[in-house]
Amino acid sequence: MGNDVRALWEKILAGKTGRDYWRSLAELVSEGAPPEDRQREFPEGVDERPDEPSRRSFLKLLGASMALAGVTGCVKDPVEKILPYTYRTPEVTPGLSRYYATSMTLDGLATGLLVESREGRPIKIEGNPEHPASLGAAGALEQASILGLYDPHRARAITQNGALRPWEALAAELARPRADRGAGLRILIEPTASPLLTSLLDRLLTAYPAARVTVHSSLDTSEPSRGGLLAFGRPLTPQLDLRNASVIVSLDSDFLDGQGMHLRYSRHFAERRRPGWPDPTMNRLYVVESLPSCTGTVADHKLRRRSSEIGTFAAALAAEILLGGKPPSAVSPEIVTALRPFLGREERALVGAIARDLVRAGRGGLVVVGDRQPSHVHALGALLNSVLGAMGSTVTMTDPILWDPGTAGQGLAALVTEMHAGAVDTLVILGGNPVYAAPGDLDFKAALGKVRQSVYLGLYMDETGARTTWFVPGTHYLESWADGRAGDGTASVVQPLIRPLFGGRTESELLAVMLGDTYANAHGLVRERWRALLGEANFEAKWEATLQRGFLPGSEAPPARADLSPQGITAALAALAAAPPPLPDRYELGFYRDYRVHDGQFANNPWLQELPDPTTKITWDNAALMSVRTASELGVANEDLVEITLPFVDPTQAVITTNPPPHATVVLPVFVMAGHADRAISLRLGYGRSGLPVAEGVGKNVQPLRRYGRTFVHGATVRPTGERYPLAQTQKHWDLHDRPIALSATLDAYRAHPHFAHEHKGPVLSILPTVHHEGDQWAMSIDTSICTGCSACVVACQAENNIPVVGKEGVLRSREMHWLRIDTYHTGEVDAPEVVHQPMLCQHCEKAPCEYVCPVNATVHSPDGLNEMVYNRCIGTRFCSNNCPYKVRRFNWFDWIEEKPEYNSEIRTLQKNPDVTVRERGVMEKCTFCVQRIRRAEIDASIERRSIRPGEVKTACEEACPTRAIRFGSLAHGETDMVRWREEPRSFGVLHELGTQPRIRYLAMIKNPNPEVG
Repeated sequence: MGNDVRALWEKILAGKTGRDYWRSLAELVSEGAPPEDRQREFPEGVDERPDEPSRRSFLKLLGASMALAGVTGCVKDPVEKILPYTYRTPEVTPGLSRYYATSMTLDGLATGLLVESREGRPIKIEGNPEHPASLGAAGALEQASILGLYDPHRARAITQNGALRPWEALAAELARPRADRGAGLRILIEPTASPLLTSLLDRLLTAYPAARVTVHSSLDTSEPSRGGLLAFGRPLTPQLDLRNASVIVSLDSDFLDGQGMHLRYSRHFAERRRPGWPDPTMNRLYVVESLPSCTGTVADHKLRRRSSEIGTFAAALAAEILLGGKPPSAVSPEIVTALRPFLGREERALVGAIARDLVRAGRGGLVVVGDRQPSHVHALGALLNSVLGAMGSTVTMTDPILWDPGTAGQGLAALVTEMHAGAVDTLVILGGNPVYAAPGDLDFKAALGKVRQSVYLGLYMDETGARTTWFVPGTHYLESWADGRAGDGTASVVQPLIRPLFGGRTESELLAVMLGDTYANAHGLVRERWRALLGEANFEAKWEATLQRGFLPGSEAPPARADLSPQGITAALAALAAAPPPLPDRYELGFYRDYRVHDGQFANNPWLQELPDPTTKITWDNAALMSVRTASELGVANEDLVEITLPFVDPTQAVITTNPPPHATVVLPVFVMAGHADRAISLRLGYGRSGLPVAEGVGKNVQPLRRYGRTFVHGATVRPTGERYPLAQTQKHWDLHDRPIALSATLDAYRAHPHFAHEHKGPVLSILPTVHHEGDQWAMSIDTSICTGCSACVVACQAENNIPVVGKEGVLRSREMHWLRIDTYHTGEVDAPEVVHQPMLCQHCEKAPCEYVCPVNATVHSPDGLNEMVYNRCIGTRFCSNNCPYKVRRFNWFDWIEEKPEYNSEIRTLQKNPDVTVRERGVMEKCTFCVQRIRRAEIDASIERRSIRPGEVKTACEEACPTRAIRFGSLAHGETDMVRWREEPRSFGVLHELGTQPRIRYLAMIKNPNPEVG
């Protein structure tokens, strides 16, 4: 066989084993060209005369094709049954969707989802209404994760030192018996609660007792359990029940959009937050934080504190409750003595008012501590909840959900030290990308070079994959068999909806190989593990029911006994008292996961890169976030570049590595935020990636500034460079300028004057005739009191309606194509602004200004109240956009599939919704109220000879919303929330005085401030 043919076969067959190898070989021979050439109409070199093949080569290929035809003809794939969430038809019906229950794991915790599939092609993600972690909602990351399945830049082949290798070669290497009992074997994994993975890891540690496992994530999530160890003498984690909470104090916790159970917490928080009519009541939320968060934007009182000062605030609050009012006998004398120095460390009037509010709430009080805070602050949070009597009401303690390797585990710093010392001969990395994500003072990259053999399993050939000995492509969760546990411990199943598009292996398969099972498959491994969970009796029926539901009911973690440990609490207070004071000429750096790319694992997702940050509206970048006063001190403004330098040799901080770098420096643009803490710089993780085409050159990597085990650190210097860098924002004006666009009031004012929004609704004089409608009339109501600005609705709209990505340059020119945006307005003082989030989309005006000016009748009104766009009539005059007072219409300047193929085309087109037109350039587009869903419901109702039921039609934004702030339906269904909300006194129409009669009604933001707080 010629060298060219051999090279071609090696390229295509890389990583194939067993039946996959023979099937691919047969396809190659029969097709006669690689897949990339078969996709082109005229393959490269078609106009050139190829070398004439020899007769011998021709006969070899002919013989191989005949032989392989027989081989593949007698091979049958093993059956791997996946079951839909609900049965609609016994088989796949073209044009009809089927929904499958699965789970997405992030930071080790599972969230239950429903995935819509069309003819075997996943196209849309929704929340699983029965799963306790989602309750039917899906966040921005969950919604956008489907685009990661169709990422053309995912890795496709196993390599060893850059050369293609088959699976058998890697399996033979990993399965080789070790005589050292695993002394040189190390495994680095992300946090996990998977019953299957924990079982395999336990078996592996039994087989190799000298091996060690390191669990590491970009930002440590183990601090809550360590705080439980201090507070109760055993590692316990809190489970929140916000349905019972009337007064909540959040200490650096973005629990509504930044923790594993945030979808559930958002739903339960909103149930107590929405001031219904005629008896409006609300919970009360205090937020203490440095960087303004989604949770902070809905707070009744937001207090600015640097991250390092939040522990002192917690201790002062505890001292006020125990020493200023509640009898000290509630806790031990040791705790009371340790608390006395903190009494008065914060403003007594402020802390005293909050303390009295919590004491009045009693069992309805709740103190939530964020994962970013160290263990001693979590211990203080546990003390406060115990003293209030909240245990068993608003919070319950359970054993940790995430797996702990115990004595067989080690921290990342210890692992790096061993790697530098040459004590690690084999390192297996299961996800996580530590070369990029490890703290700067560890220098993981240099340590990795001293390991004899390293294996990395990942979706991309990224920073870590380019430096390990072996690279193994991973599988996306929508093409994997796996399992996990939700934040409350509920066991959940991950079932695939499609065969792996690029091959790939799962973590369980790699661990099984290390245990000697070379040909293990994830499906069989999951089934066998769940056989132990479900029991042998009637296993098949229970297994199928679990697949349909997506989780095992009743498997949540049971409550644990939690008795306070005086020694642990006093130790926590001693650690807080021993903290060194901040240096007056230095700044505190805080590191935060990004709302869009998380810790960088979603950086190659163009939907998320172009999604405006919920608090800054920045796209395609990160920035140095700071307060107005800090920016004034530095003499900088938005988009000015600053150089941030952090020394690693600090006398107040132990040195981790034997030869740390003297300092780290990162240059970032400035973004000034109202409500940010002074003398603190907040930095978002996940940017500055390399090796990923979409993420290449987007933002800056701030990991080099991090120190091991710290989510915030003091001692940085900041210097303006005198240069500027443009930030692509979708909103630059945050003030209402006294315009009645987003209304707000306090709860007391609402009770006293409920009709304050009266002038913004009702009849308006018009020269246009009144139109009387019949039948269903579609409309929407949006309650701004419970909107957190999380942007799940924005991504859901993009996924449902085939909205393209335009890139940073397009956003800079205001050409973003989102049909739904979230406008954020600030009122009040710049240090403590009141924030209102207002989702803004086409208002579907009954007297729409856009319709009167269209010269070709492309924008028209439907009989059921929709403002429609007829794309094949539109000639792009943009008169309608000029005449729209809400500025919600988007002009398709370019064919973005051709203009930005790296974002919108190639295999990503498989995600497109076939029910929605993919628009070409030169047309106007906007929200359609998901008309395709309306028409589908009408067809179904017509077939069944009935009318559409209340709640039968849900728009994509409504279905995704975690707080259920968006309600859609027909005005004919008076019993629905959508109609009832419109009748509340605080409902209003935006720009009502123009007489457009929008079909969308907003409900004014209501806050519930404590009158005792000044």
